[in-house]
Amino acid sequence: MLKLFKNSRRFNLVKFFHLEKFGKPALFAGAICLFFITNLLISPLSLRIDLSKGKAYTLSESTKRILRNLTGTATINYFVSSDLPTRLLPLKTEVLDLLEEYRKEGRGKVQIKVLDPKKDQNALKAAQESGIPELQLSQLEKDAYSVSTSYFGATISYGTKKEVLPQITDIGNLEYNLIAAVYKMARKDIPKIGFVGTENTFNLQGDNLASLRRVLQQQFEIESVNLATDSGTTEISPNLQTLLVFDTRSKEYDPYELDLLKGYLQKKGNAVFFVDGVWVTDSLTTEPARHNLFPLLADYGIQIEKNLVLSSAGELVNFGNDQFSFLIPYPFWVKTDNFDKNSSYFSNIPQLMFPWVSSVKINGRTRDLIRTNAQSWSQAGEFTLNPQTIPQPQENSLKEFIISVQTSQQGKGTIVVIPSSRFVEERFLSNNSGNLEFVLNVVNDLSSGGALSGIRSRSVSFYPSPNLSEKPKDIFKYANILLLPLLFAVYGMVRLFKRR
Repeated sequence: MLKLFKNSRRFNLVKFFHLEKFGKPALFAGAICLFFITNLLISPLSLRIDLSKGKAYTLSESTKRILRNLTGTATINYFVSSDLPTRLLPLKTEVLDLLEEYRKEGRGKVQIKVLDPKKDQNALKAAQESGIPELQLSQLEKDAYSVSTSYFGATISYGTKKEVLPQITDIGNLEYNLIAAVYKMARKDIPKIGFVGTENTFNLQGDNLASLRRVLQQQFEIESVNLATDSGTTEISPNLQTLLVFDTRSKEYDPYELDLLKGYLQKKGNAVFFVDGVWVTDSLTTEPARHNLFPLLADYGIQIEKNLVLSSAGELVNFGNDQFSFLIPYPFWVKTDNFDKNSSYFSNIPQLMFPWVSSVKINGRTRDLIRTNAQSWSQAGEFTLNPQTIPQPQENSLKEFIISVQTSQQGKGTIVVIPSSRFVEERFLSNNSGNLEFVLNVVNDLSSGGALSGIRSRSVSFYPSPNLSEKPKDIFKYANILLLPLLFAVYGMVRLFKRR
């Protein structure tokens, strides 16, 4: 092996290819030309390796499938200023990289245009007509804050249709937002879903479900379904692919409304239920749940227990008043990542959070989707919700609890039950949970065959160093400063002694 290595050091490409007759300038020019030609030939190929957790820099299979099946041409206009603040330049690069992935995967059916409204009057006019705003951005320069304006939005057009993303600084969800717009425009018909049990609130600031509506509206038409006896509704429209049935902790479904729901499900309608086993008030008191949906769910082999589940993996909650407050893990807000590994609903979900959730008993063909961790317990009958007085559980009471299920019966529709009415309400959506993404995946699967399921959030996990005391910090600091010079010094001394 050593002999082979020594021989390889004497290997000469010029002699090997018999290029001695050419001068060095000609060889140098030829090498440069060869480099550019090779780069041109392989540039259409995606040869990079994505080693990030969850393949954050690779398009999801759902995105690739939609782009490959396009019958027309999608055009993405990216409006971005060339004089962006320094802190936004990496974001611009990430957006351009993602758009380039779209272009390559589209195989001629996706066109990308990068436009600067500050330098091009036509681009400025197009941005203004599309409703893309000029953003005011502040940054710290030379110990002083400065304010600048920039454009950072996009439009997606397909045929005569157009969708607008006024601001695309959320790189984590950009892949989904782009492909959802393309998919919505490319479809001949847009699936319809219905909201049952909650008012159709148009003022988003006062809507408990504003984020859910905003996400679902990207690919569905949403209708508010009024089942009240005096509404004149005699049948839930079969054109609604899926119903989202909400327990508002005040509404009591009457027999007429329950019959309408049963009729819809018996005609192969699908539904997602957000219902409590126990009603919890904002003042941390409890009362029996009176939504009257228990018998309907029991017909499908689903029994929601009249209890509340607690877990050692509780969400951090800020308790207190105007004088003082404290942030503690609250066991009644259950966090979990114990999912059904065979389900596509969870391919982009890190964890879920269930506020005041009840457990579920199942039988028959019902499938459990989500469980708590093994360090969980429950309260029933008498409830202690105050975080300072919650009694510690007995060791033999700790176990996993089923907290989300799915079932279907032959000739009938599919239902998914989430026994927490607050699961997707605004106040209970945390940054590190995937509640909205989970519901979106479920509704997408029930309503449109899962075309957009599994599109991951394009984010990279960071693993910061642990908190250290000053002494270890100093050790790492000076070792980092001195180690490399010391190694060169030792190497130099060894060479010096060898010469002597």
